[in-house]
Amino acid sequence: MNRCILAREFRLSPPNCLHTSLRLKSKEPKKTKRYTQTLNLPKTNYQLTLRDGAAIKRELNIQKVCSFDELYLWQRREDRKQQFVLHDGPPYANGSTHVGHAINKILKDIVNRYKLLQGYKIHYVPGWDCHGLPIELKALEKGKSDHKKMEPLEIRKKAKDFAVKVIQTQKESFKQWGIMADWEKCYVTLDPEYQATQLEVLYKMFDKGFVYRDYMPVYWSPSSRTALAESELEYNNQHVSKSVYVKFLLSEIPDTIRTITDKPVYAVIWTTTPWTLPFNQAVCYNHNIKYELMEHVVNGEVYLCEAAFSEKLRSILDQSLTSLAVVDGKDLKGIMYKQPLTNQNLSFISADHVTSGKGTGLVHTAPAHGHDDFQIAVKHKLPVECKVDEDGRYMKSAGDNLYGKTIGIDADQTVIDLLKDNLLHVEDYVHSYPYDWRTKLPVITRASKQWFINTNIVKKRALECLKDVEIIPKTSENGMINQLQTRPYWCISRQRVWGVPFPVFYNKQTGDPVITKESIEHICGLIRNHGSDIWWSWPVTELLPHSLLEQLGPDVVNELVKGEDILDIWFDSGTSWATVLKDVDNVADVYLEGLDQFGGWFQTSLLTSIAVNNKPPYKQLIVHGFTTDEKGKKMSKSVGNVVDPSTVIHGGKNKSVEPSYGVDVLRWWTARSHLETNIMIGPAILDKFQTDIFNVRKCLRFLLGNISDFDPNKDAVEYSSLLPQDQYMLHLLYIHCQNITKYYEEYHFSKVLLDMEKFINTDFSFYSSIIKDRCYCEEKHSVERLSSITVQYHMIDMITKSLAPILPHVAEEVYQFYPNISKEESVFKSSWYSLNIEWKKPDLKNKLECILDIRKDLNSILAAENTLEYDVVIYASQLLHDILKEFQKETTSSTSSLNEILQMSHTSLLDKPPTIIPEDSQSVEGLTTVYVKGMKWPEKFKLIIIPAMDHICERCRRYTSKSSTAPCDRCLSVLADDWIN
Repeated sequence: MNRCILAREFRLSPPNCLHTSLRLKSKEPKKTKRYTQTLNLPKTNYQLTLRDGAAIKRELNIQKVCSFDELYLWQRREDRKQQFVLHDGPPYANGSTHVGHAINKILKDIVNRYKLLQGYKIHYVPGWDCHGLPIELKALEKGKSDHKKMEPLEIRKKAKDFAVKVIQTQKESFKQWGIMADWEKCYVTLDPEYQATQLEVLYKMFDKGFVYRDYMPVYWSPSSRTALAESELEYNNQHVSKSVYVKFLLSEIPDTIRTITDKPVYAVIWTTTPWTLPFNQAVCYNHNIKYELMEHVVNGEVYLCEAAFSEKLRSILDQSLTSLAVVDGKDLKGIMYKQPLTNQNLSFISADHVTSGKGTGLVHTAPAHGHDDFQIAVKHKLPVECKVDEDGRYMKSAGDNLYGKTIGIDADQTVIDLLKDNLLHVEDYVHSYPYDWRTKLPVITRASKQWFINTNIVKKRALECLKDVEIIPKTSENGMINQLQTRPYWCISRQRVWGVPFPVFYNKQTGDPVITKESIEHICGLIRNHGSDIWWSWPVTELLPHSLLEQLGPDVVNELVKGEDILDIWFDSGTSWATVLKDVDNVADVYLEGLDQFGGWFQTSLLTSIAVNNKPPYKQLIVHGFTTDEKGKKMSKSVGNVVDPSTVIHGGKNKSVEPSYGVDVLRWWTARSHLETNIMIGPAILDKFQTDIFNVRKCLRFLLGNISDFDPNKDAVEYSSLLPQDQYMLHLLYIHCQNITKYYEEYHFSKVLLDMEKFINTDFSFYSSIIKDRCYCEEKHSVERLSSITVQYHMIDMITKSLAPILPHVAEEVYQFYPNISKEESVFKSSWYSLNIEWKKPDLKNKLECILDIRKDLNSILAAENTLEYDVVIYASQLLHDILKEFQKETTSSTSSLNEILQMSHTSLLDKPPTIIPEDSQSVEGLTTVYVKGMKWPEKFKLIIIPAMDHICERCRRYTSKSSTAPCDRCLSVLADDWIN
């Protein structure tokens, strides 16, 4: 029967007609392998398996074969016009690597590897932050040493040894993660050159008036015995304080109040720090607040508090109170009161920091133990004397009743007992309270002599400069600005020994500091040559330059002592630009760290750079979130939900519970997650990402197998000669790679992978399903076959390079299997792909989508059936018919572009409706969109699906043979060509 001559009328067959007709087909020959050797089957040794530790074994081998450890130095020797600078924020050398390290280092490596492929020379120097209390405590903890009984140099040696050992351990992890760097030339904050440069920055800031010394309240950690900066605090929302309500007897009352009552009047005070009450020097009020006088009906006492607090006071006293009057805050001017613990007569002071609705509206002021309190004391010349020592204990000057009592242990209760009848009420108060981020214990506010950076002077310029800094993601912009705006000063001195010495001398008698340009230059020279331990081992006369010794004279010099403070470690790391970026004008293209660095390294780097260079040290800030378990919970050793990156890579003791995923799964997880605030990780997530990588590997293996015998220099087909479906695939590849490049430029690595997954699962999956017959069964060197192989060569090159920054091991492994590529080469020694604008064919895409609509309808009718067991007749209107004709010139074809896309045995294309439809067929009407001169036109079509009329070809397995005992004409032609050749 001629499939172009159909019956005269349309008749739909029964629903199971197609299936029935197949069962009635004549018996086909059994499948044999007789023609297998004549097929162009894929050939590759590229392995798929990722299980049982196969991934990490391959990855470690690839690192050796592809010389991962030499790549950074190679590109530094290359003559490249553009340089990209990513400054490494130093991780802390106080323990093993964790998944937070993995997120940070891998993200940086993705950026660097992408920029390398883009032709940049990469400037990236890994570093470590080596000083500070956590390292000191861990070093001492290992030997169970008591730092109070140890000499400074002994403590410093233990801390240094510990930090150096940790650095080596962390370095090995970073190298195994495939991080590209020169690991022999890192920067460490304990390096003498680094420390000397840091002190030079300090003096420049001092010389410009940014650094000053003052006696003022700072956050003090009794558990660490040192001052802390804001960035070294963490807040415990469940802290419980002893909250007390106390009455202060007014000793002098202005007439405006005395006319209301002649009975004793008491100011009601509320505080959550009873231990500070012995140091009370004033009560502050706000002249804009309304205050109320209430009389106790039993004892006749009159209480003064904010009017809004009156109901709370009634509930506290559990007694009836009669309101006498409400007065303005300005009426409180001139009030004096008797301090209940010292019997001093002290004043009420108007102050703006007193706010309505918080407490009683009357604020207890202890100048040595509060920031607002201190400012009030300075303004009104109140005494500011600290009577609490470094351990948080009352000093002897606090009085015999208090001496030796410790804050947080027995100080509060002792004061409460001493208040006696002045105590109105005591209750536990749960609130947010600052803790030392290292010891996890509460801090106090305590006045002491410290060195500060006046951030208020630098802040305005810093905020202006931030306008030119791009912060990614943009939603994080306010984080940096808010942190900077709320920082009034920066305390940079610490009372420990493991760190860079604060290079200042003091007069023993006056306490006056000595710090000059000459002294700093001399000390910096000594540190460069001998290390900073000399500050603790050399006498003053050797630490000062000879010229200064002569200038000061022996009398003054003999009165000098070395300062015992070290510099805040945030100043250590915050001045890293001065050492690491000195050869790139002290500016990096990118700083990339976690969200917490808005109050840490990002900010301290900005402040020091603005102060010295009047410009920020970075052009872009990229921030990432923090890791949690896969339920979104914070990781904790006690809970047992900590995920170790080493276990992720190598597996745990029980591989069935903790399998080995390899490095690239860890890197894929990093790229997929980095812009999330909470980055979850766990077995289910890692299993999913391992499956994603496996799907990528399947795609790559398919492509490698097909291009194994392809010589791009000889076999590549010109674009104009490519089949339409191959040109269409290049259009999809063009759009995909455009997106990939855009996402890398925007640092949206998760979008890179999502787009890649979509491309592989949709576009590649479609294309690979239609070209198998052409690749396997056509003549090896035919234009039809090489047309697809050319596209597949471009495809694997672009997929490989798209993935390379994120999955360098997979990319390098694939690259070794490229045809005509030496195994000693590296994909990173090539370049990013350049897209040929000729590939971009939106018109071709629009036409192909018409065919894809037809294909979709065919597949919906045939469901799970093999489409190659059917022929199809398409009747379309003239507009659609003309488009389809471009993909199939003849009326009926088994080898046209149209038929290949539809995946039928034969496709017939009609421009007139057939008069008859065979009974063993099924027809369906469909709708598609045709684009004409930018306009969309809905066009209908009709499909007539018929069981394939020809026999199955034993070679290509399609129903295209005229005989049940011989291959189809196409295959016979190929076989004949092979025989002739």
